[in-house]
Amino acid sequence: MTKEKLKAIRKSCKQHEKKLLSGVVIPSEIRTTFNDIRAPKETVEALKTLTSLSLIRPEAFSYGVLATDKIPGLLLYGPPGTGKTLLARAVAKESGATMLQISGADVNDMFVGEGEKNVKAVFSLAKKLSPCVVFIDEGDSIFSSRGDSKTRAASHRELINQFLREWDGMNDLSAFIMVATNRPFDLDEAVLRRLPRRLLVDLPVEKDREAILKIHLKDEILDQSVSLEKLAKDTPFYSGSDLKNVSVAAAMACIREENEIAAKHTGEEPHVFPEKRILTSKHFDKAMEEISASISEDMSTLSAIRKFDEKYGDRKGRRKKASALGFGGTTVVEKDSEAARVRKIEAS
Repeated sequence: MTKEKLKAIRKSCKQHEKKLLSGVVIPSEIRTTFNDIRAPKETVEALKTLTSLSLIRPEAFSYGVLATDKIPGLLLYGPPGTGKTLLARAVAKESGATMLQISGADVNDMFVGEGEKNVKAVFSLAKKLSPCVVFIDEGDSIFSSRGDSKTRAASHRELINQFLREWDGMNDLSAFIMVATNRPFDLDEAVLRRLPRRLLVDLPVEKDREAILKIHLKDEILDQSVSLEKLAKDTPFYSGSDLKNVSVAAAMACIREENEIAAKHTGEEPHVFPEKRILTSKHFDKAMEEISASISEDMSTLSAIRKFDEKYGDRKGRRKKASALGFGGTTVVEKDSEAARVRKIEAS
């Protein structure tokens, strides 16, 4: 997909398709690759096999069982901030597919019948953008269970029904649907049946936290007083997003310190700021005061995700000595690292 082709598609789009164009991202504009994400080999290979191969080699899915019964979608679930959206962007980048990002606000509509039209537009636009990764973020906002008729409006049920009809008819469509959610236990069972491959993206353990910090700080100059190993050890409940925020907060603390020094400057010559900032342990101490973990062990949603994982999760991810299908597991029982994880890896 090129910018010129996207411009041509924009001109041919119908009313409801135009509302979705803000979520279109072409491969050349995606900077995230699998190298920018700390994820185990098993997760990356599963994502590549399920999405990239069906988009890159459609001829392999044109005959046999894959022609009529290919896996229609993939569910990424886990605690918030663990990198589900980044993984979806990396899939689109690596496969060369256009990404169509959809949220509940894009399809839900207060007017009767409009929601179903928006759903039809998702699939018709995906066909025009082919090959395409349709990424539905916060999937629970669209696919929450229809079971409780007292609290669910008829429009919501019709919206899901329309999605399921379109979904079932997409076998000849060179697109792949990825759904991400922090609340997989709220998803409708009919939707889960269309997401037979479910990958848990868990909280990072200590060695993964150190690797994530290295990714975010690779272009920063670190003082000798900074130990990323110690920082990783001191952040047991932190998600990848939390660690990014810590890195940003440390850099901002350094800038504030430079500004304070400049404000106190009294010499005749104008103050000259350093060419590049140097982050010290003091800056990270300040960052840790400002940024706390967004997840705790006693969160009710974490307990619910664990129950969902035990019932619906990928069983292969919980075999003895295997890594979880999220951030890598560990064979050492570490209370601080494992406490808030969905899957706890037992020592061998």
